[in-house]
Order: sequence, then C-alpha cells, then structure tokens
Amino acid sequence: VTARHNDMEAPLERYIANLCCEIPAPPPGVYEVQVPILDSIIRFWAPPAKMPVAYVALEYQLLFESLELANVMELWYALMLEGKVLLVSSHYSLLTKCAELLTSLLFPMQWSHLYIPLLPRFLSPILDAPMPYLCGVVRDNWLHAQQFVSRETIVVDLDCNTISTSMNLNMPAPPTKRWMKLTEALEHSIVGDLFWKARGMEKEFALREKQKMSNQNFEQTF
Repeated sequence: VTARHNDMEAPLERYIANLCCEIPAPPPGVYEVQVPILDSIIRFWAPPAKMPVAYVALEYQLLFESLELANVMELWYALMLEGKVLLVSSHYSLLTKCAELLTSLLFPMQWSHLYIPLLPRFLSPILDAPMPYLCGVVRDNWLHAQQFVSRETIVVDLDCNTISTSMNLNMPAPPTKRWMKLTEALEHSIVGDLFWKARGMEKEFALREKQKMSNQNFEQTF
C-alpha cells in the first residue's frame, strides 16, 4: 500500500498519529505500508510469523566486523546462560546497535533481564547488582563505571575486540560436538571472515585457518 501524494498537507504530528493509531497493522509477511515524506519513504511491515531469525532493522555485519567470530560466540553463550555482560565503546551508535543485534541472536528466546545499552554515569552502581544484565558504557564514563563492575561481569571492548572476565567466573562448558559443529558452520558462512576483511587482513586470516587445519590433522594422526 503506497501513499500517492508526496506533499505534506498537515503537521508531521498528524501523520504520526495517523500511522500509529488509525492505520491497521499489515498482516505478517503479506503487505507493507509505504508513506513518502519529502525525499524519504517510510516503510512499515511485519516479518512472517515463522521467520527463522528475529527481524532487526540493523545490519548484522556491524557486530561481526567489531568482534571476531570466536568472541561473538562466547558473548552469545554468556547471554544464553543469563550472565552479566557489559559493552564498552567510544561510539554511542555502536553500543546501541550491537546490544540490539546481540539480543536478537537469542531468538526465539528473549532477553528479559536488565537492558540498558547506554548506561548513564549516575546509574553506574547498578553494575554491581546481583542479577543478569546487558549494559553499555561509553568510554568517557568507563573509568568511573569500572569501580562498580562485579567479578561476575564479562566486559567486552567493541573497539579493541577484547573480552575480559574474572578468574573466578566459572561458566559451564558448552556441549563439545554441537559447539564444534556450530563453529564450523559459522566459519564457512559469510560472517566467518568479516572481522578480518574489515581490517584488510584476509591473508592473515587464511594463514591462521591453514595453521588451524594443520594442527587438527596432526592431532587426528596421533
């Protein structure tokens, strides 16, 4: 369904009220509503009910370019176990987008605990709360916030591709065979080398994969 006129004949607030309160939501996966406003087209649609992954209007490429695959998997596993995860970055947009992408990876489950992608400075003491959380702290506030970070918290630096955990943090190991199968499938998918491509390090990635295969063959031999 597409609006025919591109001229705004009413205040913007009237269009918002019309879209939110008056126009019926389109059936999932069937129709979409397109509204041209000036030089932009606003789209409203609902994904199919049986979609295999959660729909997020963000590019997953951003997450896999910020963190290499092994770190993304470790972070996903920590969230699946309802752990405490703290994202750190110098970029506000990177914190919010990566937090949204990480929660969408939990589909069909949902993150039902504390969720603050941009934690204000005055709420830093909440990082010591005895409950699971997924929060983000901008680097300007990190020096102040880290004094409140509990020992159970997994700190993820999105700018440096690092994950820091306490030595006292004991997470149960994932099922070995299934974890290896998932890792292999992702490594051979489009996200396997995104982190390295974003840094122009395709040769280093290929060399590392070759070395890994050599080690695996050596272990199988003995």
